[in-house]
Amino acid sequence: MPTEIQAYDIPSFCRAYGISRSYVYLEIKVGRLKPFKAGRRTLISRDAAEAWVRTLEEATDLARA
Repeated sequence: MPTEIQAYDIPSFCRAYGISRSYVYLEIKVGRLKPFKAGRRTLISRDAAEAWVRTLEEATDLARA
């Protein structure tokens, strides 16, 4: 039985969401995406990824209104 992903490293997050590394770092810089560090690795929790998607969806909905 495969395990569910609990956190993404940056390359995995980029592949999963179809975005570039530079866009990920931009989203982190402006505060929309919340990473954490595990040693030297920068990780993004599944919860933070889902919250980021909701934020983008809400911004899109507001722009259309």
